Amino acid sequence: MNLDTSKQHKILVTGVGAIIGYGIIESLKITTKNILITGCDIYLENYGRYLCDNFVKAVPASAPDYILWLNDVINEYNIDLVIPGIEQDLFAINSNRNNINTTVVLNNSNIIELAKDKLATIQFLKEETNLPYIKTIEDKEFEVCKEALEVPFIVKPRFSYASKGFNIIYNKEDFERYSLDSSFSNLIFQKYIGNNDEEYTVSVFGDGEGNYLDCIVLRRYLSKEGATNKAYVIKQDESIEQYIQALVKELKPIGPTNFQFRKEDGVPYLLEINPRISSACSIRTKFGYNDPLYCLNFFVEHSCLEIPEKKFGRVIRFINDYVVYE
Repeated sequence: MNLDTSKQHKILVTGVGAIIGYGIIESLKITTKNILITGCDIYLENYGRYLCDNFVKAVPASAPDYILWLNDVINEYNIDLVIPGIEQDLFAINSNRNNINTTVVLNNSNIIELAKDKLATIQFLKEETNLPYIKTIEDKEFEVCKEALEVPFIVKPRFSYASKGFNIIYNKEDFERYSLDSSFSNLIFQKYIGNNDEEYTVSVFGDGEGNYLDCIVLRRYLSKEGATNKAYVIKQDESIEQYIQALVKELKPIGPTNFQFRKEDGVPYLLEINPRISSACSIRTKFGYNDPLYCLNFFVEHSCLEIPEKKFGRVIRFINDYVVYE
């Protein structure tokens, strides 16, 4: 690999202990760019810290001094670009986007706020577009849900990520057990769409004007943690591509944006929006779609994205060991 000898880019990646964070680092490291990576995470011992050039223990994004701490790190390490690796950091930075001392990979605020709320996402599709949407209700009466949605149906929190709180309701006993779970509030109930063989994750890089500069479609299977476990790169799916084009035109995303779908009878239905780089980052990179490199090109260098030819195939994730000898 021939390394770029031009100006060094100093990048801060947050949440490097999570699969998104270290996927971002791995994707940056395979480029020819002259990059120095500083990583941060609230946990001192994590895999991502060993991939970074520098590591800083983070304060939680919910801490009152989070933005002050973040700006101190930016100033100390002369950071050119911050790439949030977890949603908590993204939301905290978005609420303070005018108070950050450098460039941040941030989508537009409307998408970030919409993506927080699964019910608001459905209402947006219903009221602002002509796109198919999943029938969704808030009623906590089993018979009402059964009549409106048919059994089985889905229960999930309005405000969650990585499938946390997601469950399938088959009977009244399931309904009472999950809907009364005190660890989750603001529940919604949805029609069960498709099956595990018809789930897709689609990533686009938006230009902020209603178009996208690149796109990749994966048919995927989830792990218990809610991240992609197995995936197949899809060469072409006209129904999903048309849906994505309509969504992007309406939402005008800026930078990396992820949409998750299920299909039923050939029709795609939007599950949720992730207004950031998603957990399949390292998978996409291996097939020619490198979100972090695009971010560097777009947000820092302000250069045209060089779109490589995509590879097609399948990928399986597995557990590995990283050993640090004393």
